[in-house]
Amino acid sequence: MTRTPRSRPSTAGRALAAAAAALLALTLLGNSLGTAARWSDTAPLETQAVSTGTLDVALEPARATLHRTDVDPTTGALRRGTTDLTGAADALSALAPGDTVVVTTRAVLDVEGANLAATLTVDPGVPAGGAVVPRVELVPVSGAPPQPGPSSWTVTSAHDGAVYDVTVSYEVSPDPAAQGTTVTPGPLTVALTQH
Repeated sequence: MTRTPRSRPSTAGRALAAAAAALLALTLLGNSLGTAARWSDTAPLETQAVSTGTLDVALEPARATLHRTDVDPTTGALRRGTTDLTGAADALSALAPGDTVVVTTRAVLDVEGANLAATLTVDPGVPAGGAVVPRVELVPVSGAPPQPGPSSWTVTSAHDGAVYDVTVSYEVSPDPAAQGTTVTPGPLTVALTQH
């Protein structure tokens, strides 16, 4: 048996094989299978500052007066009288049907915020149906008027800076069952609550 001698690759063939091996090595190193190095890039995202709105009600000092009808002892004629009760610490006694205690204050609203809605509530501090009948009135002095309501109103950011005169009247009921009763009202409160 004669063997045929194998031919050795030529120099050009060896160079081609070396180039193919180098190309394979570069391909493996260039993708994620062959190395831990990865391409990356970052870019800052420009954002705006975020701020919250405000919701506040400020009240001026309250004033209180008693409005009553008296009988003039000399003439017997009815006369209407008013007594300033502001700052009086004593309880009121011997009120008669038709006597009214009136408390007034001024409320200034601070309502700032996109899509902000709130309820402005005046709580007279006495339950309905008792010896004293409360009545709440809110009159705009400046700014947008509130939506109507018996003792609560909806306000929005359009009411920011609005000023309202708040009047709460406590009238003694003419109902005979109210005679001889004592009423201890809770605090009169003005509240602003977000929806």
